This record gives sequence, structure tokens and C-alpha cells, in this order.
Amino acid sequence: MKTSKRICKNGALTLPKQVRAEVGLFPGNAVDIETQSDGSIIIKPAIPCCRFCGSPEHLINVENIVICTDCAEKILTKVDKTND
Repeated sequence: MKTSKRICKNGALTLPKQVRAEVGLFPGNAVDIETQSDGSIIIKPAIPCCRFCGSPEHLINVENIVICTDCAEKILTKVDKTND
């Protein structure tokens, strides 16, 4: 996803909701910010968190998507219902 935002007068930058949702960032999550020699900036979670609920506990990695076991169980329950 590509989007453009203006930096506020105080230097703040708000990440759009769709961008945060796409990478699993939730309010209260800590992020690491790195600058690159080409002038680009990398923002990523400081610690892994569930893509769906933001929990940092009981995580598994499924096809490069970090998810907690609670959310995985909820998804499996819904999948089982649709397969009946």
C-alpha cells in the first residue's frame, strides 16, 4: 500500500488506520523506527504482536503472519462451522 501524509507542525506523523491494520499495529504497541542511507524510513513492531488483536502473548507464525493462539482458535471455530 502506498499513501501520502503531511507532517504536523509539531513534527508528528499519524499512520493511517489501513496501514496500521495491514501490518497489525494497534494503539499502545511500541514500534522501532530505523533510517536508511537512501533516506527511507522503516517502522516495524518493537515486539511481535498478534495481527488481529495486538496481544504480545502466546504467538505463532503462520505463513509470515503473527497470530495469537486465542485468535487462531476463533478462526478455526468459524472455519469448522462453515465446513459443516
